[in-house]
Amino acid sequence: MLEDLRANSWSLRPCCMVMAYRIAHFCSVWRKKSVINNLWAAPIILLYRFVTECLFGYEIQAGATIGRRFTIHHGYAVVINKFVVAGDDFTIRHGVTIGNRSKSNDCPVIGNGVELGANVVIIGDITVGNNVVVGAGSVVLDNVPDNALVVGQKAQVKVIK
Repeated sequence: MLEDLRANSWSLRPCCMVMAYRIAHFCSVWRKKSVINNLWAAPIILLYRFVTECLFGYEIQAGATIGRRFTIHHGYAVVINKFVVAGDDFTIRHGVTIGNRSKSNDCPVIGNGVELGANVVIIGDITVGNNVVVGAGSVVLDNVPDNALVVGQKAQVKVIK
């Protein structure tokens, strides 16, 4: 956790976001180990969801697996699905959405050293390689190789009325 605080330059809001996520993730993992753990873990997770979604306006689900040195810049409107797996040195900015495309639980697997710009959308059963930078406003729907720079939007106008 100390690495997370250093990675976020000890800024209050990002540090609180990451620490709250780490505590909720710990509770999420431990509550699955036995029924008795639900007595103490479930209320903490409910409090986490209330505080983060209602008061701070972001949703990093406790079940998401995020590696060391998780960095958040301006974390408003961030949504990360509980089935997402991200590696170490993961950096996000505001408006980032990472999740599944439909009712399936297939979510992205993100490598180490990945940096996401503002308003990036990464959805589906894809893999984002190591040391990837995704530019602001990009929509990523396909696999991304290691050491890549990804920019642009996938949506295209097909018909103009």
